[in-house]
Amino acid sequence: MLIDHAIKTLVAVFITVFTVIGCTSNNHIDTHKVSIDSLKTLPDYFYAHRRGRVYLEDINAENYRIWFNKDNEGNVKDIFKIEDLKRGNSNSDFVTKTYSIDTSLCKIYTQKFIDLSRKYKIGHIFIDRNNKIYFSYKDGLAEEYVKVLNDSINNVYSNKKDFVLLSNGWYQNTEQ
Repeated sequence: MLIDHAIKTLVAVFITVFTVIGCTSNNHIDTHKVSIDSLKTLPDYFYAHRRGRVYLEDINAENYRIWFNKDNEGNVKDIFKIEDLKRGNSNSDFVTKTYSIDTSLCKIYTQKFIDLSRKYKIGHIFIDRNNKIYFSYKDGLAEEYVKVLNDSINNVYSNKKDFVLLSNGWYQNTEQ
């Protein structure tokens, strides 16, 4: 009889603990204290880590992508290649001149992305300061967390079935 009561009490304690843990779990934004203001310091580009390299991609006209090698500490080292996304040309000089790319500035932006990705545990991020910022730390899930920056984009995400609005103002993709 005493053993049955002890087992029931133990089961009740486990259920309570797991319920409390489940209710208080934080999302990535809250866990890593992601600051929208610090993300907005990045210029409008798509940034990503991929296969030991990092790249920056033009999002406005979708003209080019610049791949950077990393040094031993994981920082930007030098340009690996520059791709012309419109023409399929990978002659770096041609692409740089055609689109008037300041590669030194792009290197600075990419290093800033690396620093923020370390701080916030981000694998890739899309910055469009007029519309939305989205990022993910999961490979294959483009928009894991989305911060909308205007009403029309907010209307789009509020109607998407696979996104929920978190109390911190970010949308989280539930398709995981």
